[in-house]
Order: sequence, then C-alpha cells, then structure tokens
Amino acid sequence: MKTNTARAFTPLAVFFLLGACRSAPSPAVVGKSPSASSLAPSPHLIVGRVLAVDILRHFALIDIASSAPSSALAPDRELLTRTDDLRVTARLRATRQLRGHTLGTLITAGAPNLGDEVVFSTSP
Repeated sequence: MKTNTARAFTPLAVFFLLGACRSAPSPAVVGKSPSASSLAPSPHLIVGRVLAVDILRHFALIDIASSAPSSALAPDRELLTRTDDLRVTARLRATRQLRGHTLGTLITAGAPNLGDEVVFSTSP
C-alpha cells in the first residue's frame, strides 16, 4: 500500500518541483522616456460645438461646453471650428451675444458645419 501511495505522489512531486524551477523573469525593457515637448498640452482649448449656422448673415451659434474657459467667451475673441479629425473649417469672432450656454459669433472665414468642435488658441 505504501508503494502505491509513493508512486502516486512521485509524479505530483516532480510536477510541482519542475513548475517551481522556472527561469527568472526577464527584466523590464527600459525604453526611452518621452521628451517634455512631446507631452506639452495642446495650445487649443475646447469652447463647445456649432449649434446653428446662418451663412447669408455670417453668423453662427455655439453651444458652450461646461469646461469652456471664460476668457474664450470675451467679445472679439477669435475662435476656430474644426471637424472630428481636427481639420479647421472656419474662423469665428465672439460677440457680446451670450445667453445661458449659447454664444453668438460672426463667421470671418470659412464655413462651419453643424456639430463642428469650437476651440480657441491659448498661444499668441
């Protein structure tokens, strides 16, 4: 009976011992850390989305995002509209027309599309 038990435990012991004899894990690959310039924040801050466009009157209404900085809503501030793939579609100029979360703007160049993202540049 003891030999049968020993025969049963021998393969188990070998299995566990061989499982414990793995090679040491390879050291983590140390890559080049990204430079500070590649981590620089975007010079554009999101203001909102184009809500309505009147091409004949060169006027567009913007639905202001809750995170929009107040400096972006100042009269005569230049704003850009762009598609989801970041292609600029128009330049706008903020007006004093501000009601709730809606900003009136004048279209100074291009043609904004409904739903385009509106951003303003923090760079001079």
